[in-house]
Amino acid sequence: MEKEIIIQYKPTLDSLTKVSKHLLYSLPFIKYMPLIVLIVLLFNRLPQIMGLENNPEDQNKGILDIALTLIIVSIVWVFIYFKALSTMKKNILSNKRNFEIQKITFSNNLYIQEGETFRIENFWNETYQIKETKLWFLIYPKKNSAFPIIKSDLKEG
Repeated sequence: MEKEIIIQYKPTLDSLTKVSKHLLYSLPFIKYMPLIVLIVLLFNRLPQIMGLENNPEDQNKGILDIALTLIIVSIVWVFIYFKALSTMKKNILSNKRNFEIQKITFSNNLYIQEGETFRIENFWNETYQIKETKLWFLIYPKKNSAFPIIKSDLKEG
């Protein structure tokens, strides 16, 4: 890259929330925990499900216990998910930098993110990851944070 590439955009609450959700979904804990809980519950109650228990009352009680446990786990999981989304949205709204018009300048060895009240320089060799999704290019300065470049806002060339 011989010359600099300059992108100018104004982030919106919707786009920042979508990126935050994407980052949240990519966490292994969020992806795999419901499956792990389900597997543990099933293996714990496998003899009752298979009918290996001698007492039919215990078998019916076991199925009801499994259903009740799954309902409770689902309710708790949904509560945690929506609480995390609410906290995420509050954090986005509390940082006024998120809504400034930003200019991102890409050069050979670094990229500069500038707004009205800030200027951040990051070197490519210190960048954790760059990931392309259907809607964005995500640049991860650190493992747990990324800023989006929205593909639909880019001009040809």
